[in-house]
Amino acid sequence: MLRSLALISLTALAFESILAGQFTLRVGVDLVNVLFSVTDRNGRFVPGLGPEDFRVEEDGEPQEIRYFASEDELPLTLALLVDTSPSVEDVFQEEKRAATGFLETILRPQDLALVIGFERSVTLFQDFTENTGLLGGAIDALEIGSGTSIYDAVMLASKERLRPEAGRKAIILISDGEDTTSQTSRTDALVAAHQADAIIYSISNVYGRRGVFGGRTGTGDIRTLERFSEETGGAVYELERDARFEDIFNQIAEELRNQYSLGYYSTNAAQDGEYRKVEIVPLNRDYRVRARQGYYAPFGTNEGQPVATEEGEDR
Repeated sequence: MLRSLALISLTALAFESILAGQFTLRVGVDLVNVLFSVTDRNGRFVPGLGPEDFRVEEDGEPQEIRYFASEDELPLTLALLVDTSPSVEDVFQEEKRAATGFLETILRPQDLALVIGFERSVTLFQDFTENTGLLGGAIDALEIGSGTSIYDAVMLASKERLRPEAGRKAIILISDGEDTTSQTSRTDALVAAHQADAIIYSISNVYGRRGVFGGRTGTGDIRTLERFSEETGGAVYELERDARFEDIFNQIAEELRNQYSLGYYSTNAAQDGEYRKVEIVPLNRDYRVRARQGYYAPFGTNEGQPVATEEGEDR
């Protein structure tokens, strides 16, 4: 109920602004939403900024910011995707404990989260709920399986669960990054995440990828995690001697509490399904913005979108 009221309030504010002549809606053009975070030169998050502190460009063309909100004005919808393949067994219990603590810390009454476990198959252990007890029980029920279907998991979470939701949307992807059994390609999964307006925060559950100090080393595919996160505006975190699961989840929680959201109507009205590059530029040169790199334009009047192909990909 609180989540619905929050969304209704935001819609009402936008409608009042339209009546007041502040916005001019363009029929047939979709609103482009971008979540982003801002840090200073020392890596500290910068609060209290407004639309006047940024300019937005799409494919190099300036865009007019029509909507702007800070983190505490928007509900959060989270999808927790947990790799349960045999390769993660060394860290599985620590991973589950930290994930449960993270959800208990980050979720507010208006927020929702779900839990998906993936190995060869992808299973929705708990659909969207604000109940941290149900979410914790779902995490506890995760068991080691066989195979690794990362792309299928990202596709399911993005297309079937996150895309219909409103507000801020994020995927927490915990895996070593090496897909072995997906039916979906990496590109298709990434396109689905873009279309859902979801940020992907990836956690590599391989201990000591840069140095041997116990547990598995040098395994997995960090490049897959990097591509998912960098293109959607998230970040990749790795388990190291001074960065365990709990520390990483704390860093993600801090960023989620310090996000901004802006929206604009693209000056490019073509519904061609093409990828468009987006850049948010802070007017203060001491600030750094982390946001998704672009989005896929609508494609005609159909629900479907063309799928980009990736050189060297065999799916």
